[in-house]
Amino acid sequence: MKIKTHAFVLKTTIFKESSLIIRLFTKEKGKSTYIVKAAMRQKSPNKAIYQQLNEVQIDYSHYPKRQIHPVYNTKLLNDWPQICKDLKKTVLCTSMLEIIDKTFDDNIPDKKTYKALATIIKYFNNFDTNLNNAFYYFLLHFLKNSGYDILNAKEHPIIIRFKSENTNILNDLNSIFNMDFNQQEENTKKTNYDKKIMTQFMSELVKYHFPDAKSFKVAKDLFN
Repeated sequence: MKIKTHAFVLKTTIFKESSLIIRLFTKEKGKSTYIVKAAMRQKSPNKAIYQQLNEVQIDYSHYPKRQIHPVYNTKLLNDWPQICKDLKKTVLCTSMLEIIDKTFDDNIPDKKTYKALATIIKYFNNFDTNLNNAFYYFLLHFLKNSGYDILNAKEHPIIIRFKSENTNILNDLNSIFNMDFNQQEENTKKTNYDKKIMTQFMSELVKYHFPDAKSFKVAKDLFN
């Protein structure tokens, strides 16, 4: 079955000198692994396309019983130049990709998470404020789409612990969850939560649900 879909590059590995094994988070099939033959040859136009974070459009043959699918055409949609110039944006985006890469099973579509990821990456590329809230927005939506509705999880151990420091923690989380990062103008909406407490809360939340997300250990140092 031939499929055309948008995708974000999660990880790339050289295979047999001239080919690439790439892991993508696709709009149509979720996380999947692909092979691009001869991608690393000297005259190949595809060398730079499969950099981590790039958004691409791929045409490929999908075989349900195979773990690796062959790509026969790729188009670069966006390499996010403004993100690549900014350390904080780069680290936060890398953390989002790593969370998806390490927690998603293969070939399970999740268009809601794809939309949330695309929304926040585009926001990071266009704007320089509210970066923490944008990242928190992705985490909350990702968790809800994965079956962990933190906004209504009153008995969640981290919620219980942090409510003793901030009785409004659930209201603060709802405010972030409902923020609009699709708008064309810079998001200037203010939040009144204690930034230190929210940073600690999100750090504990990631550690609890995504213990293997190593890049977040760097990201959390950039929140202040």
